[in-house]
Amino acid sequence: MAIVEYDDRVVPSHGDATGPVVLLVNEAPGPSEASSGIPSFGQQGANMFHLFRAAGISWAYAHERFVWPRNGEATQSERHVLKAAFLADRATYMTCTNAFARWPHPQGKPKGFCAPLDADVLSADNLNRLKGEVALTHRAILVCGRSAYLACVGAVLAAPASRELTLLNAEELSALNERLGTGFTRGWYMGHTRRWSSHGPKTVKTLAEVAGYVGWNVVHYATA
Repeated sequence: MAIVEYDDRVVPSHGDATGPVVLLVNEAPGPSEASSGIPSFGQQGANMFHLFRAAGISWAYAHERFVWPRNGEATQSERHVLKAAFLADRATYMTCTNAFARWPHPQGKPKGFCAPLDADVLSADNLNRLKGEVALTHRAILVCGRSAYLACVGAVLAAPASRELTLLNAEELSALNERLGTGFTRGWYMGHTRRWSSHGPKTVKTLAEVAGYVGWNVVHYATA
């Protein structure tokens, strides 16, 4: 089994202290996230931006379409300014975090990426970190990827591809709430955000369902 190493930088959750009603849990930060200190900052953030807009969710659709810059968080080009504005707005509506808060990569490949080890995802320290990122305002949770399911539910998800973009069942939601000490009233297993664009219309439909549940205004309905 390959040895997994972790970047020293910890990427905390990204969301306003009060207000967000959705918690989104991805698997782990990558190099863009480690550099910026913001979850879902790179390609995952781009997929979220484009699919939330395609679903017509008003707070996302209010931002004009642009090509998402993946790197250079300090650059103040027009695209980076647009990206920063969207991320600031995103933080008022949802909190983004990861199943594990440090960038994992295979030993000897410092620019690579791999899933975090299950034992590290399930560790007491990591669970306490995740618990501390949940706000009283959160009503719905989006679980994005195998490691995210493991962190939130405490079990390995069988055949995750077949579960993408589906509601968590009552047993899963109960286990999640007991594990995190939370009171989520609805949750979805979304699959990893990097795959959202490959399931465009289905992703759009599911995000519209999320919007309807938490009360986000939808200005139109379209396909990705």
